[in-house]
Amino acid sequence: MNTLLTARRASVLAALVITLLLSACAPHQYTGLIFQDDNPAADIVGIDYNGEPYQLSDHRGELSIVFFGYTFCPDICPMTLANMSQVYTIIEDESPEMVQDLNMVFVSVDPERDTPERIAQYVPLFNPAFHGLYIPADQLEPIKSAYGIYAEKNTEVAGKTAAEYLIDHTAGIYVVDRDGNLRALFKHDMDPQLVAADVKELLKLR
Repeated sequence: MNTLLTARRASVLAALVITLLLSACAPHQYTGLIFQDDNPAADIVGIDYNGEPYQLSDHRGELSIVFFGYTFCPDICPMTLANMSQVYTIIEDESPEMVQDLNMVFVSVDPERDTPERIAQYVPLFNPAFHGLYIPADQLEPIKSAYGIYAEKNTEVAGKTAAEYLIDHTAGIYVVDRDGNLRALFKHDMDPQLVAADVKELLKLR
């Protein structure tokens, strides 16, 4: 009887070990949209909220996460920045060496109101490690086009003056890999834990 129980326990243990080994060897299942082809991401040139010039291509060798929004946004933009801050913190806590290669960028689509000074009061509230870019309107248009960004004023909002307009805009999160290729796209409301898992895998790619 004891021999039979021992054999059964050994069989269960062996099955558990095999399952764990297979799980460890299985490729990561991405939850974001991953682009397999190498498509160079358009460069993004602007003024960071600290007044310094910023150029996305200067960050080759890092993984860049880019979000387009505006500081007067009442809901989606602050939620997205808060989620991205969680992603950053998760990776920082789990893999401190990896976060050094993470370049987080907020690009304003409202140059009329979002001055560098205004952005400087906004972006660091979510994470001081993030960049926040002001880009003049004429330079912003080709960047929006290259990334497929829709962003237009909505002045027909009840209770709002002309100066209090909202902006209807695309809310995806773009990932540019270490070589400057557009590598992934996340929905703005994806679970930060899932995004962090995907980003960690993308950070491993060189």
